[in-house]
Order: sequence, then C-alpha cells, then structure tokens
Amino acid sequence: MSIRPASRGLAEALGSSSARRVRPVPQRSSLPVAGPSIPRRHASKDAKPNNVVTKERFNFNTSLNFTDELDPDHVNYRRVSASEIANRREPPTRVKMLVRDFIDDSLYNEHYGYFSRNATIFTPPSEGYDFGSFRDAAHFQETVAERYEAEYGNMELESAEEGAEGKAKVQAKGGLGRQVWHTPTELFKPYYARTLIKPILQTYKLNHFPYQDLIIYEVGAGNGSFMIDSLKYIRDEHPDVFARTKYRIIEISPALAKIQRARAEAEGFGERVEVINEDVMRWRGGGVEPCFVVALEVFDNFAHDMIRYDIRTLEPLQGIVSIDRSGDFSLLYEPLTDPLLRRVLAYRRLLPPSPLTAPTLPSPLLRSPLLRSLYTSMPFAPNLSAPDWIPTKATHFLERLRDRLPNHRLMVADFDSLPEAVEGRSGPVVQTRYGGSMVPCETFLVKQGYFDIFFPTDFELLRDTYSLIMNSPSIPSPNSPSASTSPLPTRKISPSRQSAPATTRDAQPHPLTAALSSTPPQLSSDFFSPHPGTGVRGFRRRQVSIHTHAEFMMKYGPEEVGMTRTGDGEGVMLGMYKNAKMMF
Repeated sequence: MSIRPASRGLAEALGSSSARRVRPVPQRSSLPVAGPSIPRRHASKDAKPNNVVTKERFNFNTSLNFTDELDPDHVNYRRVSASEIANRREPPTRVKMLVRDFIDDSLYNEHYGYFSRNATIFTPPSEGYDFGSFRDAAHFQETVAERYEAEYGNMELESAEEGAEGKAKVQAKGGLGRQVWHTPTELFKPYYARTLIKPILQTYKLNHFPYQDLIIYEVGAGNGSFMIDSLKYIRDEHPDVFARTKYRIIEISPALAKIQRARAEAEGFGERVEVINEDVMRWRGGGVEPCFVVALEVFDNFAHDMIRYDIRTLEPLQGIVSIDRSGDFSLLYEPLTDPLLRRVLAYRRLLPPSPLTAPTLPSPLLRSPLLRSLYTSMPFAPNLSAPDWIPTKATHFLERLRDRLPNHRLMVADFDSLPEAVEGRSGPVVQTRYGGSMVPCETFLVKQGYFDIFFPTDFELLRDTYSLIMNSPSIPSPNSPSASTSPLPTRKISPSRQSAPATTRDAQPHPLTAALSSTPPQLSSDFFSPHPGTGVRGFRRRQVSIHTHAEFMMKYGPEEVGMTRTGDGEGVMLGMYKNAKMMF
C-alpha cells in the first residue's frame, strides 16, 4: 500500500516503458453443468491434470479451451488467508483462498511479494525540476525518461533460487526487471504537495486553530516526499501552525519506513514526525482528536474480491482461487460466506439504487426473470454474469478510520479509470516490466510476486459508502474484522433521530442487520444526518467533494500550477494524470 503506480498514459508518454500487449495462454474451461452444491469453476492457466474428473464437476468458462481437468482433491485443500501465509518464503500449493487474499499475498508477502522484490519509486533531482526551462511538455517527458533510463535502466533483480547456485541475478533488459513508479508527488515536487496541503491548512485554521494541534496521518508515504514538502511549506509559510503540527506516517514496508525516518531526521523534522511501521489494517493506535488522513495512490493497491452473479437467480457467488500441487490456479465460485464481503454488499443495498450497485448484467435481464431463464437455456450461454470487483479492503479501511480516528477528515487521490484492465466492472490492471517494456496481462491469476495488480477507484461509490460508514456504529461481532481489532467504545444508535424511550431505541437493530438479509431494507428519511453523542460526524458535516485532478489543482493551487508551466505556457501538472481524481 505504500508503492504508488503511475497512470498507464504516463508510462507510455515516458518512452522507456512503451506498451506492448502480450496475450497469455488461452484460459481453459468446461461446459456449464453443475449441481447446486458443487463450486462454480473458472479455470485459468495451463495445467497438467493428474486425475480424471467428470465434466459435470465443471462450470462455464469464457475461454475456448475445453480440455482442462480440476484436481478432484481440491475439496480437501486447506483454506487460508493472506495473513496466515505471510511468513512463507515461497508461494503455497494445495490451498484455497479468497481472491483478495490471493492478490494481497501476491503484492505484499515480505519474501516473494511484488512490492518487496520488484518495485521502486522514481525520484527526481532533490531540488525538483525547473519547469520553465523546458520547451514544452514533450521536452519535460523526454528529460524524465532520460533520468529514468540513466538511474534505473540497468537495475538488477535478485531472485532467490534453490540449489548450489544460491542467488541468481537477471539483467532487467533481458528479463523481468524492477518496475519504477512515477507519482505526481515526485514529478511535481514541491508544488503538488503544496497544493494538497493548502486545503488542509484552510480547514484547520477555520475549525481548530489555535486551540488544537494539527495532526496529519499519511497512509503509505513512499519515499516520504509528500511529508517533507508539506512540512517545509507549513514551516516557511505558517510558522505558528508548524509549532502545533504532528505528522504521523503509517507504513507497512520496513524498508520505506526506514527511509522516511532518515529523511525526516535529515530535514530537521525528527521531533514532528512519527513513523509507525505497521499494516494500517492491524494498527491498534488512534484517538478522538481532530485529524487529517491523507491517502495518495493507496486505494488502487487495496485488494478486491471478485464476485459473479447467477444469471437465473441473481445470487452473488464469491470467487475462490485454488492452487494445485504444481502451482497452477483455478477459479472456483461458491455461495457468499465471507463476513467482510457480505458486509460490503450490505452497504451497497443501503445506498440508493444505481448502475454502480446493480448486478453486472444488461438491464433487460435484470428486469425480467423470464428473460433470464430463457437466456440461460440457450446453448453455450453463460450461467454467470461478468465479474464484479468489490473493494473489500478499501471498505474495511474506511471502517478502520471510523473506529480508530472517528474525528478525522479524509483526503484521497487516485485513478478513477485505467486502460487495458482485466475483464469485469472495476477490473484491475495486471502488468509487469519485461525487457524494458510494460507488459499488460488479461488475467489476475499470474505468478505471485512478478506482476503488479492495481485497481481504479469509483469515487462516487466511494463517497457514498464512506458517508454511510461514517454514520454507522461499529458492529461488535466476533466475526467482524473491524470489531476484532477495535477496542474503542461504540454506542448502539438508532437509524432515526426521533426521540424515543431508551429501551425502544436500544432495541432497534443495527442498520446492517436488515441489509445482510435477502430483503433490501428501507432507510428512514434522516438516516444520513449526524447522530449526537456518537463521536462520529456524518455526511452533512464532512462536505465530501470530488474533483478531477485538474480541477483540484486549479481550485487550491493556481500559483503552483503557474510554477509548473513550460516555456510554451503549458501546465504539465494539469495536463498529466487526467485519469485521476481527488476526494476531500
């Protein structure tokens, strides 16, 4: 969560990572025949079956290969989560896990995960670029590409291999190499950070100064550039605020946490900065003081779950990745049982109906059960919808903010669309760097640790879900991840602000209780209003707003935009990252 991928368009513009589309081996499949108690299957990747299985064990697959066989012993595979295999030094076999756990393990395992092996953040000159010295945007991009090639072009990748040879080194130009990310914080330093810190300072001065400290939490701070540039600006332009500033970083990567501490000390900010080397999903700190939470290019690497809907019944089915003894993958489908996934879908049912929350089917099929029945009876017709990628980890992160930092204000910057994504609604981009080029893939079932997997963020859905969560109390259930890691006290509140006797009010169920049932609930007219005494501020108080990247830059940093104009007057900070948005 601390490494931030740049947009695909930027990668192409920088020349050194030109796009080259490579199609993987066609996915395997079988005819759509399955009983109700048999997992749905969507296989992907060449496999060498060791046993013969009847075709009835298989379900529909979108590829054109009908020869794959699933290991019949998959029902006995151990069910694991990413946290349970976090200490493994090599990818597991003969296991099953949720899609989000597979993605988490592929990205963040400290021994073979992608970010621990193959990713580096691009760093410009320490003083930043003199944008006025460039003829135009193309000249700037060429300069960045030259630095990229000079600094990282021959970077070597160390890969642990068993045997007498020990460790083998593979030159990046000849094989898989480290991928270097370009982030706006680095490319446009210090102007990007200054633009983002300005609305935080405005809000702080308007509501909290001089009686309360300015407390900033940054999740996944990368090289620490946003922290350094922001604190320099506060120190130089607002010394009275700087005296009351506390900057806290929550960083999952030990290597990056070490870099952040060193940079803070070197710049003289050691007393102002605290680096917390923990996974934000397991962090047990927090407090009730007003604070600001900054998440820049963090949501795109939050793992998602994948569900598909039974076309005939519209029942959602959760995706399960099965890994056989050879390390090959199969995708199974089973009824929804995961508590977090069920809770995320329950939040959706509490939101107003929209195409963002409906099953991934054409509207005629959604409206007519008869038409769905006829459609699924056609030869070779699919019995499952297109994939729907559910931001379960992102939603859990919002729940954690509600529980750990109930009086926070959130700033998010990320990509709202990505080209060359995997099939499905809000599908991820899966890519790696090979032979000096970026290679996109058409499936997420790829070798763990060799590919980056990142998602677009639906900001409108994020805003609505965030508002709903901030208005909901915690669920004190032992099966709830947020409840199990949240000792902060919570109060049971009624969805309505109407006065009532305490016994009646306490007897009302949590808003999610009805949503977890099969019948969509009805909300009271004032459900989105703040509830007094809960310690949680709601949608109306937070004034959640969404801007495109360019809109945000012009609204809060017109001076900084002027400083990033090239010789021909073009503003490169406005022209790049057109597929990014901001929420504050």
